[in-house]
Amino acid sequence: MHGWKAFHYSAWSLRRKLFGYMLLLTMLLLLALVGGLLFFELFDSVEKRTHEALDIQLEIFEKDVSSHFENLAAAGLQLSHAISGYLDDYLAEEEIGLTALNDDTQRLEQIQREWIEPLQETMQKENCSGVFFMLDATVNSGVAGAEYSRVGLYLQRNGYRDSADESLLLYRGPAELGKEFGIMPHRKWRLEFRTDLFPNYRELCACAEKTHVESYLLTDRFVLPGTSDEAVLMTAPIVGADGVFYGVCGYEVSTSYFTAYHAQPTKLSSLTCMVVPDGDTLDAQKGLFCGSSDGCGLVPDAQMTMEQRGSLATVSDGDTTYIGLLRHYEPTPNNPPFLLAVMIRQSDYDREIAQTRAQFLVLLALLGFFCVSCCLFFSRRYLSPILRGLEKLKSDAHTDAQTEIPEIDDLFRFLAEKDRDREDALSVLLREKELAQAEKERLQREFAAAQNQYETARAEIARLAYDRKNEIDPADYRQFLEGIDRLTPTERRIFDYYLSGKSVKEIIEIAGIKESTLRYHNQNIYGKLGVNSLKQLLRCAALMHEDEQNPEK
Repeated sequence: MHGWKAFHYSAWSLRRKLFGYMLLLTMLLLLALVGGLLFFELFDSVEKRTHEALDIQLEIFEKDVSSHFENLAAAGLQLSHAISGYLDDYLAEEEIGLTALNDDTQRLEQIQREWIEPLQETMQKENCSGVFFMLDATVNSGVAGAEYSRVGLYLQRNGYRDSADESLLLYRGPAELGKEFGIMPHRKWRLEFRTDLFPNYRELCACAEKTHVESYLLTDRFVLPGTSDEAVLMTAPIVGADGVFYGVCGYEVSTSYFTAYHAQPTKLSSLTCMVVPDGDTLDAQKGLFCGSSDGCGLVPDAQMTMEQRGSLATVSDGDTTYIGLLRHYEPTPNNPPFLLAVMIRQSDYDREIAQTRAQFLVLLALLGFFCVSCCLFFSRRYLSPILRGLEKLKSDAHTDAQTEIPEIDDLFRFLAEKDRDREDALSVLLREKELAQAEKERLQREFAAAQNQYETARAEIARLAYDRKNEIDPADYRQFLEGIDRLTPTERRIFDYYLSGKSVKEIIEIAGIKESTLRYHNQNIYGKLGVNSLKQLLRCAALMHEDEQNPEK
């Protein structure tokens, strides 16, 4: 038990206790700090931060896409209005109808020549990968499939990824006319359009019956005939003043151009932005894509399932899972709703969560190390003077030397004063001890002298007793000794009073009797002991006492 107590007190030394209390206090303060930060939401979760970042990115992307398509729609309507006005004037001047243009190569080429430069100008001004107009006429109505063949012009940018290259290509229209204006034919050049390959052509024809400002349409994504390139068209019908359908015009936005033009400035990794038709699934093959401005991003190529989980949506194509935000978007009055999606890979999101947790744990470890280090430093710094003071206390060196702690200095002064008081008291005790020793020696000398006197007196008494014994008649002395046993209890008690040296007055007071009663008892005692007086009784008693002390005599 004693060993356990020693271990207990050693384990909980002053330094360890102070260190433990300081560590507990700092940990409580840290917990209060972290709790306060969490309470005031200064530590945002990864989900919340990701949602905020994606929401901002979605706002930017929606604004960019809306502005882009609205500008193209306005430019398409303006182009449609200009072409329809021109055709109204031209046909009126020629006094012919639109159907008269069929197989009239000269007039069709005249119209194309008139509009090739305006198309070049609008091509350079608008953010698009191509511009076109298509008339509801053909240069050769007698060939097979002529009912689907339409004349017109279709210009495309060449190398739009490089802003320094502003050359154009002729995708549809007379090749010689294009070369005349410095526009080389596309590698998949054709003279006329094919309406059976033109996306949403029937819907465009139906739009001709609507008001001018509500007649534009964004087509489905399609593959440009004869190429592997894909694009969407912002189209508008060309309608004459009398309601005659002249054809369609508009602007091309290829998937490549959309990706380059709408590349998003962002810090999000593997950002993917999409514009797809709205539906139960996200059909990636029918939409437009872009990534971040540094070129990072993924382009899914399949139908993707969507599921809302908390504030974020989960989108998966079977191989890759994305985390993002979705928003409905209506680009034109004639299109069904589209869906805007801004996403990042689930693996990047999970990695950020893991990194955040790791950073938080590292921060806690650093804070813990900092707290422990500070506790060790301050506990040692604070306790070192105290420990040095304790060492001085152990060494009994209670001086007035100054330390770093006023309380220790006061303690040393108090102990030094106590030492001086103790020394003074010790001096007084030593002096008293010397005096007591001297007094003891004096008393011992007096006791020795008294003892010598006692021995001398005793010897003298023995001598006198011996002498008196010789003076007392042995028969009387024998009668005295035998008469003691015949004394009554009261008489024996009075006899003992006489033997102890009590006087008559003292015996009367002690026994509580009268003097006459005492005289009566005295007579009985004298008669039984064979003595005539108190003096003779005491002499026989002294002789008896001497015989009892020295039976050998």
